[in-house]
Amino acid sequence: MSDTLTHALLNAYHDHRHRLDGATLYLACSGGRDSLSMAYACYQLYQAGQMDRLPILLHVHHGWQQANDDWADLVATWATAHGFDCRILPVTLSKNSETHARTARYDAMLSLMQDNDVLMLAHHAHDQAETVLYRLIHGAGVQGLAGMKSWQAKSSHDKQVWLWRPWLGVTRKEISQFASMHKLPFVDDATNTDTAYVRGRLRTLIMPLLTDINPRAVENIVRSAELLAKSAEWQQHSTDTHLAQLSCAETYLPYQAVMDIEQFNQAPTAAKSSILHQWLQGDEPLPPSHKTTQSVLDLMTRTDNDHASQVIWQGAHYSYVLCCYDGRLYRYRADVWRLLTAGVQADDLASVGDGHGYEHGLDKFQSHELILVADGQLHIVFTSHHAITHAQKMNKTTSVIIGKHTFKGKKLAQKLRLPPWLRAHLWQVHIGADAWLIAPMCVWRLDDLTPVALDNFAPIGRMVYNG
Repeated sequence: MSDTLTHALLNAYHDHRHRLDGATLYLACSGGRDSLSMAYACYQLYQAGQMDRLPILLHVHHGWQQANDDWADLVATWATAHGFDCRILPVTLSKNSETHARTARYDAMLSLMQDNDVLMLAHHAHDQAETVLYRLIHGAGVQGLAGMKSWQAKSSHDKQVWLWRPWLGVTRKEISQFASMHKLPFVDDATNTDTAYVRGRLRTLIMPLLTDINPRAVENIVRSAELLAKSAEWQQHSTDTHLAQLSCAETYLPYQAVMDIEQFNQAPTAAKSSILHQWLQGDEPLPPSHKTTQSVLDLMTRTDNDHASQVIWQGAHYSYVLCCYDGRLYRYRADVWRLLTAGVQADDLASVGDGHGYEHGLDKFQSHELILVADGQLHIVFTSHHAITHAQKMNKTTSVIIGKHTFKGKKLAQKLRLPPWLRAHLWQVHIGADAWLIAPMCVWRLDDLTPVALDNFAPIGRMVYNG
């Protein structure tokens, strides 16, 4: 076992051993030269006692080409002969395209995996170079041009798994030599070199030209990606530091984020785009486009007090509404925004007051949790560290004394810096004999927001506490 590939895999295995202990190990195996070579390298190391277990092979059956049945049979037969556990995962593509196929592959594999499981991928140096070029022509920034990471978290199906790419420093030629030496029965996927696809054009038309210009083009592109990855890491640390200072102090629903525009304007000019880019992205897998980010920057600099102006961004998972009020930038999931502006109005919830929970097929809540109920369904849960004695929905005529001043309707909303879309949802919650707080809480049915966990339901914001 003196070849480069097994040594590269063994070194990567030792580097990540602390992460691999206790995790189930999988390997994405298409039956192609790269993934079958990685599977065989694992087999060699396992036979030599240098890996403590074989990964479970995952083969995604697209049904895209006539040969897919043969590929699945090949992988299953080869896996059995070499002692691997193998799972064939059939998928149906909504469209025969690179993007749809890649998404379907990850969805199928991750649906089988559990939290913190590890998926090995046989991406190599040429794949990395093609990825960097692909992102470059699509206008990627530092993060994108850093290419694929050797160890990367990926979230899907309400879980987080790890993607492990041990061979990003290995060339396609080295893998071809390895596969030939060990007479591996790999298959050739014609779509990999089909110029109808962007990857195919990069592989067959562009990369050979770059290699003619400089024989070390692939190696140099990979090296540039490594340098950019270090810059991206530093940039990420700086961005995280600024973001921690920009978020407003109130407690908000997971669907809502609030940024202080004045503090944002104090950030270094060179950092503003990256800060806003990440803030807008939130939990989405990819950030918004440069055009969307610029539209939000323009919105933040408006001085005409037009609170109705909005920017809409369609993320991979949800749509989002971006709007400004009183020096703050708000980010809402679009479905939440619709509920806030035209959602369920629980007029029969004028007040709730025995301080005890109700049961609706869920665990019984304690006296410090107030459950507002309408139409026989659970709508929202409000939690306090103290016993809740009473809750009353407020309106324009409700008077509230704060300090020496009495506030009604609009004046109260202004005191609380409450944007117009939350003013119809004000509640006064009493949590003891003398203590109370004002909280904007929107009431909706659980099935209005799916998927969502019950513990995500909470006050949109805790604004005033007296006592």
